Amino acid sequence: MPHPHGLRTALLGTLAVLGGSPGATGCDNGKMKTPEAEVRKSDLKLNLPPVPAFDLPAAPADGSHTVKEMRVKGKKLLESEVTVKGVITWAYDCPTAIRQPTMSEPELKKMIEEDPSKCERPKFFVGDTADTPAEKSLWVVEVPRPYYKIELERLPKEELRNPPADRCDNKDPRKTTCPPYKVGDQVEITGTWKLSSPHSERNSDGLLVFKRMKNVTQSWESPVVEPKPGAQTSPPGPTKPSPQDLVNKGKGRG
Repeated sequence: MPHPHGLRTALLGTLAVLGGSPGATGCDNGKMKTPEAEVRKSDLKLNLPPVPAFDLPAAPADGSHTVKEMRVKGKKLLESEVTVKGVITWAYDCPTAIRQPTMSEPELKKMIEEDPSKCERPKFFVGDTADTPAEKSLWVVEVPRPYYKIELERLPKEELRNPPADRCDNKDPRKTTCPPYKVGDQVEITGTWKLSSPHSERNSDGLLVFKRMKNVTQSWESPVVEPKPGAQTSPPGPTKPSPQDLVNKGKGRG
């Protein structure tokens, strides 16, 4: 049987290895130590940028509107005539849009002349500044365009003498209603603010159906169009033939 004194000596040696004295229990004054937090409060102060103001710029004194104003508060102006000032940020160009990589200039011209329905209706975007992105620009649609060659050949002469609002006779540049425009031009557009155009272009944020324009950059302004002799003062009953109708009619004759 082991001597009690030897057992006591062994226990004391074990306690000395673990904690020192026989009274050591791993606690300090009866309180258990916990691990220090790895995340400490920092005294570093961050210089955050100020919250941008969402106030609209002051409306022009002449009663016109900015693009941002029309996008933010335009719903109350629906179906009314407005004038918007801005800069053209994008413009639709049919030859650029439909040209194939290997297509020559004569081939492209012939394709459009034979089937102008490949082209979309002229339109452009307007922003408050030249670098306004497309998604924050305003749509201008129903922009007048010159007659296509096939229309000049097949439309009634009466209609050619009295073009509808979306077309024009480009023979006299001083009197034409076709507006000159390109990306970067400063313009003033007057039209009807709507959600859809007469030719079914739609935008839930609103679009401007063209009526007249002043191109400040190119010193051009829409002329006052006086009704010509024999012009109809009210819209005609039947729908005017589209470019595709004229193409189909020409194929039927052949």
